[in-house]
Amino acid sequence: MRRGKLSPYCGLIIPGMLVGLWLWAGYTGRIKSGLFPTLPQVGEAALIMGRSGELWNHITSSLTRVVCGWFAAVLVGVPLGLMMGCSRRAEAVLGPAVHFLRQIPPVAWIPLFLVWLGIGELTKFAVIFYAAVGPVILNTSLGAQSISQEFWEVARVFCLGPWTVLKRLIWPGSRKAVYTGLRVALGLSWRALVAAEMLAGSSGLGYLVMSGRVLVRVDEMLVGVLCIGFIGLWIEWVFGIVESRLSMSHEVVTGHQHTPAPIGERLQEV
Repeated sequence: MRRGKLSPYCGLIIPGMLVGLWLWAGYTGRIKSGLFPTLPQVGEAALIMGRSGELWNHITSSLTRVVCGWFAAVLVGVPLGLMMGCSRRAEAVLGPAVHFLRQIPPVAWIPLFLVWLGIGELTKFAVIFYAAVGPVILNTSLGAQSISQEFWEVARVFCLGPWTVLKRLIWPGSRKAVYTGLRVALGLSWRALVAAEMLAGSSGLGYLVMSGRVLVRVDEMLVGVLCIGFIGLWIEWVFGIVESRLSMSHEVVTGHQHTPAPIGERLQEV
């Protein structure tokens, strides 16, 4: 059975229905505005907070923390993952600790980080780093381990140096898995940050939600929650664009088609 071409806007059907239901419930008085504010009330709260600069300050604080923690996890996780993927000894030494730590959710460390690091940026940085570094290490390691043994034999035959092997063999063979790990780590970083800001923050979207609870401002809480969701989607979208651009830069043109060059051909070009 052939499937018809789907409209790019079909994904807006369910969100549109929910927004319509929200508007209808608000205008007909089906919901209590004190417990669940109407959509215009949430929009007004967002407008007021945006004009005052409060909302943008929270958004900037959260994004800055995520970017810093995620980049640190990439700088540490990618080399460790390549070591584990290319060396059985490194896998034997580091593997058990990595697999043990990834079973512990980042939220479980927040109370301990508060005791050890205090209430400050270092605690939130540690939570983000911990949430991101595990997926980066594991996916990078799996990507390196998935390289066929035949390509390693070719590299030995050509007597390639370590840098050439990394550039011509390891990175081309594992980069898709690395990109997947970076994407997963970025999403986990964003979720972990919100939890950290809720429990140990004085700014950020997580703090905005918690301060709204303390002040019984449900409209501000919903503004924070909606911003968390929309910014999370925006982060995924931006990363997808960057990933596609990076992937295109590693392709070779064959006629009118873009096809990846096999790893074996890249090694023979050296």
